[in-house]
Amino acid sequence: MARRYLRPEFELTVHDNHAEALRPFEDTGARLTTSCADLVQSSQVIAVCVRDDVELLAVAYGDGSLSDSIEPGTTVIVHSTVRPQTVRDLGESLALRGGRLLDAAVTGGAHLAAAGELCAMVGGDAADLARVRPVLATCCRRIIHAGPLGAGMMLKAANNLVTMLQLVAAHEADALARAGGLDPVLLAEVMTENGNLTDTMRRFLEFRTTGPGSLGERGYREFQDRMGRLGAKDLQVALDIARDAGIELPGASAARPLMAGVFNADFGTGQGGSDAG
Repeated sequence: MARRYLRPEFELTVHDNHAEALRPFEDTGARLTTSCADLVQSSQVIAVCVRDDVELLAVAYGDGSLSDSIEPGTTVIVHSTVRPQTVRDLGESLALRGGRLLDAAVTGGAHLAAAGELCAMVGGDAADLARVRPVLATCCRRIIHAGPLGAGMMLKAANNLVTMLQLVAAHEADALARAGGLDPVLLAEVMTENGNLTDTMRRFLEFRTTGPGSLGERGYREFQDRMGRLGAKDLQVALDIARDAGIELPGASAARPLMAGVFNADFGTGQGGSDAG
């Protein structure tokens, strides 16, 4: 997404606490910094992509943080998948200093990010969205205004719930076909014919074959472990929203502890790793 901002109409500053993450932007024309305060004070629009609520809170309230350094009129866009209440609380903190906040969760994966074809689910004030729409449009083909602050995260949580349940289904169907001595290609053919095989499922299953070759066995395992943990985290966000709303999500509750095994399964055996925690 940051690479998409390397355009003449933007003066891009890239920040990360880890200097090695900045190396791909050396000699690109972007300004690099390892200081959050420096980034905030030099930017009118700030896009935040971190892993979870804990990392967002560190960026928001730590030393030299967003809440300490925000300038009046600056808009912060949170792309991370986090709890709606986290962004609402942050929005209140930034407003005290004249800052604005949008939650703009995205879906589509790295390949669509590189092509500028993500889908953004935005929560927040419509006027704030109109002001930063040209920035979001650099990365996103579709921009959906979901409602007030936090609504983008709610929409993303519901979407991710579908994604993770799809992957559980794909993993178990693949394991069942192989255990019965079937060629999984036959299962893919049938699921394509009746519409069951979504693009998400297909890419997930294909990566089990291509991943070790493209990333190496160790890199593949590390990547899958990270994805399993992210899947468990995203399902927990959905479960937290459901708890606050007073409803139950038995499918999400059942799927969350399965995420590590779904992503870390030994190809063709249906066996997996431990609970994602």
